[in-house]
Amino acid sequence: MQTLDTRQLRAFVSLARSGSFTQAGRELHLTQSAISHAIKALETDLGCQLFHRQGKSVHLTHAGRELLPSAETILQVMTQARSALGTLDQTPRGKLRIGCTTAAAQFILPTVFREFKESFPLYEIKVICGETPDTIERLMKGDVDLTVSLRPNDVSRLDCHAIFEDDLEFLVSPLHPWAQKPPKLKDAANETFIVASRNSLNFTLIQEFFMKQGVRLGNFIELGSSEATKELAKLGIGVAIAARWIARHEIEAGQLVGVPMPKGKLKRRWVVSTLKGRMLNLPERTFVGLCEEVGRGMNG
Repeated sequence: MQTLDTRQLRAFVSLARSGSFTQAGRELHLTQSAISHAIKALETDLGCQLFHRQGKSVHLTHAGRELLPSAETILQVMTQARSALGTLDQTPRGKLRIGCTTAAAQFILPTVFREFKESFPLYEIKVICGETPDTIERLMKGDVDLTVSLRPNDVSRLDCHAIFEDDLEFLVSPLHPWAQKPPKLKDAANETFIVASRNSLNFTLIQEFFMKQGVRLGNFIELGSSEATKELAKLGIGVAIAARWIARHEIEAGQLVGVPMPKGKLKRRWVVSTLKGRMLNLPERTFVGLCEEVGRGMNG
């Protein structure tokens, strides 16, 4: 059995005493989400359920009642030791290095970091953007701790935590013919497509999708930015291929129209990846959990 995380034990004791995630969060100066992730992580580590959830209140299970006296003793001893050393500081400090795609940095991480910094204000965050293959390579080299990207083809050395799935669509100007009449598969062969990068996993997925249908896409404009692809599509210079959430505001404003792919959907899977078998600390687990929460709203 692995060593218990004292921050998880602190969350457990506070929740056991108060019976409320809200009250426990106030006591420890953490968000309810952080308390929830700490308890789930502790239950996973111990292999048993510690609380019965009933609406907004919680009650200890038999296993929870057995653990409580030991947990209180552990925390009491640690508090005494810290006091004796004059280094009592219950606010976690550290550094979180994130590798991610530019789309993740723009649309996913801002909400995640806002919640994360409420729970871990002293944590330093470093973000390195790049295409999925680049971010995974940085993870393998130890340059980043976690990545937020599309699920890579080779996951043999990774633990991938699914956060959400989406579909790629054509994004066109309202004046483009496809906005009034959805295209047939053969129409794609003669169209100009606007892409952010040919070196991305996204571009590979697009190419493979059409190749399986017997269509070779030959005309591309490569811009290096998803924002720039939308701007050219709005001008009617070509067709962008992206998920609807990338252009939600432009679609709502009537500047772009989302057109489904012909002959089926082109699905993608977004994940948080870590090196296989590496145990995550509480801040890292909280980050993963927050990404999952944000992911649930991406296609809404």
